[in-house]
Amino acid sequence: MKYQTLKDEKEFLKLAIASGINRFGDSIDALALTWLVYAITGNAMYSAFNFGINYLPTIFLTPFMGAFIEKRNKKRLMALSDFLRSLLVMLLILFYMFQQLNVYIIMFTTFMISILETLRVPSSTPMIASLVPKEKYDIAQSLHTSLSKSLEIVGMGLAGILLNSFGIMITFIIDCLSFIVSGLMIGHIHFHDNSNIQKQSTISLLKEGFHYTQTKQSLIYLCLICCCINAFLVPINAFSSALSVEVYHSGPQMVAYLSMGFSIGSVLGATLYPYISSYMNAKKMIQSLFAGASFFYIMSILISYIPITIIKSLFIMTLAILFGMIVVFANMYGQIMVLQKVHSTYLARFSAIMNSFGVSTIPLVSFFMSFMSSLFSIQNIFIFTGIFVMIIGGILLYNSIDEVIDQDEKDNI
Repeated sequence: MKYQTLKDEKEFLKLAIASGINRFGDSIDALALTWLVYAITGNAMYSAFNFGINYLPTIFLTPFMGAFIEKRNKKRLMALSDFLRSLLVMLLILFYMFQQLNVYIIMFTTFMISILETLRVPSSTPMIASLVPKEKYDIAQSLHTSLSKSLEIVGMGLAGILLNSFGIMITFIIDCLSFIVSGLMIGHIHFHDNSNIQKQSTISLLKEGFHYTQTKQSLIYLCLICCCINAFLVPINAFSSALSVEVYHSGPQMVAYLSMGFSIGSVLGATLYPYISSYMNAKKMIQSLFAGASFFYIMSILISYIPITIIKSLFIMTLAILFGMIVVFANMYGQIMVLQKVHSTYLARFSAIMNSFGVSTIPLVSFFMSFMSSLFSIQNIFIFTGIFVMIIGGILLYNSIDEVIDQDEKDNI
C-alpha cells in the first residue's frame, strides 16, 4: 500500500487528521447555519444571501491573506483560526440561549468564519510541503484530501441527525468542540517555518506574488484549470433540484443520489489518485476533465429517457460517482503541481491567488446560468454546457497548454 510510506511522517499525519476534523466541523456549521437562517426568517432569499456572503472574503481577501501569511508562522495562524472559529460558535450558543439570535448576527458570523478560512487554507499548503519529502507529495496530498472529504461527508450526515434529534444547541456544541480539537492538534505539530522572507509590507508581498505568477506560464494555466473545475460544477449545483423535478419528474431523492454520488466519487478519487498518479500528465488530466464534464452533462439528460426509475437512479448515481472522481483527479493533479512547481517562499501567496481566481468563477457562472434559465429549458442548458465544455477543452489542447505545463514540470522554480 502506497499510504504505508507515510507511517513515519507523524507530524504530517497530525496535520491531516486536524484538517479532517476541521472539515467535519465546517460541514456541520455550514448546514446548521443554513437551516437556522431559514428557520428564523422562513425566507429562502436570506439563505441565498447568506450563501453569497460566504464567498465574498474568499474572492476578495484571499490574495491579501496569502501575502499576510507568507511572512508569519503558518502553524500558529492555523491554530488561531480554529480557536477563533470555536469562539464564534460559542457566541452563537450564548445568543441562542438568551434568545437574542437573529439573521444579522448569523450573517455576520458566516462572514467572520469565511474570513478565518481565508487565513487557514493558504497556510496548509506550505505546511504540507514542509512536513513531507518532495517524492511523497502526491501520496500526502491524496491522504490529506481523502481524509478531509470523508469527514466532511460524515459531518454533513451527522449534522442532519443532530439537528433533527437533539436540536441546534447540541449541534453547535459538537461543532465548537471539533474546532478546539483541531486547533490543539495543530498546536502540537513540530513545524519549523523555513521562510526567510525579510520584513516587507503585505502589499509588497502581494505584488511579488502576482508578478511571480505572471512570469510562470504554467502557473497561469493551473489557475485557468482551477477556474474551469469550479465553473463545471456550477450548473449541476445550481439546477440539481430543477433537474430532478423538470427533467426526471421526481422528487428530492434524485438530488440525494447526485449528492451521494459526488461525495463517494470525491473520496474514491482522492484515495485512488496515488495509484494512477504515475500515469497522469497535463494532457491526460485536461482530456479526462473536459471529456468527463461534457459526458456528464449530456448523459444526465439522456438518462431521463430511461423509463424504469430504479435503473435511472442507479445510472444517475454512477454518473455522479464517475464525475466526482474525475474532478478530484484534476484537482489533485493541480494541487500536487503547485507543491512541485512553486518555490516555498511563494506557496502561500500563489495558493491564495489560485483559490481566489477559482472561487470567483462560481458567482459569475451562477449569474450567467440564472440568465440562461430564463431563456432555455434545463435540458437545453445541460446539452449546451456539455458541447461548450468539449469545445473549450479542444481549444486549450490545440494551444498546447499541456505541453507548457509538462515542460515546466522539469524546471526547478
